[in-house]
Amino acid sequence: MRKLLLLCLLSMGSFMQAQTTSTVTSPWPSDAPEPDREIYTYSRTSDDQFVLNWEMSIPFNGTFLDETSYSGGRIDYKHFIDGDNLAVGVSLGWNTFNDYVERQLYEREDGSGAIYTDMVRHVYNLPIAINGYYFFAKRNLKPYVGLGLGTMYSEQTSYFNIYGIQDSNWGFLVKPELGLQLEMNSSFGIASYVSYNYSTNSNQSFNIDKLVNLNIGLGIYWEW
Repeated sequence: MRKLLLLCLLSMGSFMQAQTTSTVTSPWPSDAPEPDREIYTYSRTSDDQFVLNWEMSIPFNGTFLDETSYSGGRIDYKHFIDGDNLAVGVSLGWNTFNDYVERQLYEREDGSGAIYTDMVRHVYNLPIAINGYYFFAKRNLKPYVGLGLGTMYSEQTSYFNIYGIQDSNWGFLVKPELGLQLEMNSSFGIASYVSYNYSTNSNQSFNIDKLVNLNIGLGIYWEW
């Protein structure tokens, strides 16, 4: 009788342990809705992405420009490596700046003459870069960091009275970036970013030794 009772107790203990283990290790109840499963099993299926952005640019060249530009844009191409978090690509941007300077006296460096006039300063930038990106998440909301290296073409023009002075130059470009993408469906979404553009363009006539801008972009993307 004692042996039978002991055998029953051991059987019940084994059954209860099996039930407890099953409950703890089972991540999904059998009646869990399918949409909940998709949220946690989402993964990127596209390898390529094209992004079209509107861009505003805030200059940090106090010697020549002060006004923020709202006339800019950027196009990006990204290729995801093995459909994973890493991506590489290229970008082409453009920004137009216009700055009005009140009347003041401008003298020649040799002191041979001077002019008292107002001035309109115009700068056009064309940054071109090869970029690398790391995406932190594979879900619908995807933050990322990026770094671009390349070159920037720039034209600087000063208009005063009926005259104008223009110069153009190339510089080495470095642009770290923070961004966020929101996927709307499997092939379309919204993109946003903030990038810090630093280039070595210089112009002695306008007292420019570098061009530095903080760019903020908003756009849409397609994946395939």
